[in-house]
Amino acid sequence: MNEPVAGIALGVVIVGLAVSTFVTRTSFLLAGARLRLGHRVEVALRFAPVCTLAAIIVPDILMHPPAHELDLSLLNPRLLGALASALWLCWSRNIVGCLAFGMAAYLLARVYL
Repeated sequence: MNEPVAGIALGVVIVGLAVSTFVTRTSFLLAGARLRLGHRVEVALRFAPVCTLAAIIVPDILMHPPAHELDLSLLNPRLLGALASALWLCWSRNIVGCLAFGMAAYLLARVYL
């Protein structure tokens, strides 16, 4: 059932993904001068990168790897690292310090918990 894609099927998948990527990206370049988005849409699109990042990171922080169960306990080192980095960022507004503090908290929690 889960056989790898090989041969011509792999080529079709690669070409199909390349064409779909090309069409979706060039459509904005070609229609960009003629098509104007509404003010509300432009404001909403400003939050798209943050929402995408959250959609990628939050499940990784909250789901425990072996059984893929929701882990909201304070014994979750990823959650502790995320909370520590969020607190640091709210306190100092320093991104580099936020990364360093979050990773240090994650490392300490991983070693000692």
